[in-house]
Amino acid sequence: MRHRSKKMETLYIERRKIVAELLRDQPMCERCASQYATDVHEIKTRARGGSILDRNNLACLCRVCHTWVTQNPKLALEQGWLKNSWDD
Repeated sequence: MRHRSKKMETLYIERRKIVAELLRDQPMCERCASQYATDVHEIKTRARGGSILDRNNLACLCRVCHTWVTQNPKLALEQGWLKNSWDD
């Protein structure tokens, strides 16, 4: 497994704080609202130009919904759970 650069490790330290705060403040899944949120999903992925630290780019999801978003990208795009690189 590759080690993260010092710069990326610094970002991930900050992200862990944000994730803990988001899951504390939004305990239920934002998609289904019936399960506890366990994952923080990046709506615009880093590969698409999204930030891992932008709270507006993050959604609290349960594992089932997070898996659904990952496995159904076309529907997730239509429903707003994913964004393309050109979307604002």
